[in-house]
Order: sequence, then structure tokens, then C-alpha cells
Amino acid sequence: MSENNLNIEKNCGQNLNNEQIPDIANDPNFVFINNPSYETVVLYDVDGNIVNVNSWIECAHYVNGGWSTSFSNFDGNIFILVTTISLFSIYVLSKKILNFKL
Repeated sequence: MSENNLNIEKNCGQNLNNEQIPDIANDPNFVFINNPSYETVVLYDVDGNIVNVNSWIECAHYVNGGWSTSFSNFDGNIFILVTTISLFSIYVLSKKILNFKL
């Protein structure tokens, strides 16, 4: 099983009806058919947008587009800022301690 299929199964569940994923990208008027037996899944993209999907095909389509069931709110800029301030503070404190001892 390919990594993409594993990712779809992880986010959407098993394809119990052996549904084939249609080529939706070429059809701007494609309408997903609601599957009453499929429990609604909430998916998130990297920007924090949310979509509720109501069929396995719809879920697989979004997962192929980079959406997932887990939302990570990690902001790399804040991490870099905190790391820089911490390193600078350690540098300044070590300079003061070394100058005080001399």
C-alpha cells in the first residue's frame, strides 16, 4: 500500500465500499455525493481552514490536497524569536558573570 493510501486511510478510515477516487481536478462542477453511512470527518489545512466531509471520496480528495484531521498551530517565527532571545540572554549573563569574577 502506498504512503498516500496509508495517509488517506489514517485520515478518512478504510474504503469499505472499494470506491475509486475520480479525477475531480479536471471537473470544476464536480459535486460530492453525501454518504449517509459515512460519519462526518473534520479536516484542516496548513492555514487553519476547516472543512467537514461527508463521504469517503470527498475525504480522500481533500487529504490528497494536503488536508488532515490534525491541526498544528505551530508558529515557527515565535520559536525563532524565543530561541534568539534565550541565546542572547545567556550570552549577556555569561559575560557579566565572567567580568564580575575577573
